[in-house]
Amino acid sequence: MRRLAPAFVAVCCLLAGTISATAKEGGPAHAPDGRAPQLISPLYFSPKPNAPFTAAAKTLWVRTLPDRSTVTTENSRLVTRDADGRIFQERVTFVPVPNNGDRQMRVHAIDYTDPVAHTLYHCDTASRECELFDYFAPVTDAVQPAGLLPDRATFLTREDLGADSFAGLDVQVSRETFTHYTETIGNTKTILRSVDYLYSPALGVNVQVRRHDPRDGDQTLWLTDVSLTPSEPEKYKAPEDYRVIDHRNTGNRE
Repeated sequence: MRRLAPAFVAVCCLLAGTISATAKEGGPAHAPDGRAPQLISPLYFSPKPNAPFTAAAKTLWVRTLPDRSTVTTENSRLVTRDADGRIFQERVTFVPVPNNGDRQMRVHAIDYTDPVAHTLYHCDTASRECELFDYFAPVTDAVQPAGLLPDRATFLTREDLGADSFAGLDVQVSRETFTHYTETIGNTKTILRSVDYLYSPALGVNVQVRRHDPRDGDQTLWLTDVSLTPSEPEKYKAPEDYRVIDHRNTGNRE
């Protein structure tokens, strides 16, 4: 008969004891459970050459609950691009708003995108590991044509709202509205999702995006403290003291 490792037996006994104790205390026993992760799509930065900049990318996320109360969170992270199109950007945790100071934003990951070397390093600050992937810049940033989308459940309209300025940059303002008609995605009423864009042709990035969706709440993402100069060259290189897991060749580790 196969013998079980002592550590495995100890864990099983501990779990059994926990469930037994819960039952004895009068509470229902159950297996572990958790909430689905709530994610937000960040601002997209293309590897546009000859358009360096450094900025703080900020996000404000307001979710409205069924009783009309709200949950508000925010974060702020560094992003910079050099003249060759290399991009450094932080990934930062959200903190509640208002915040009494006991919750601090934390950089949990850093991305290094290099369109010259065709590499993307995604580095986890806790494990001090970087995952290395092949990266090839998109030929064009294709815009979805207006009208009925390929999913046959969403209708897209697009509006040109003219020119403006933001963070010292000339921007083009537009709005997209996505209509999900009744019973097309399991919805009992029509859902409208609107997105407002402030786009900088000089940088080739959206310097502000405002999203409204009853399913996701109100999300405002924008750049502030914009400088048209890159950071120092070392900023665009993955840290040398991190372990690298190379996904360009399956199973290969450096």
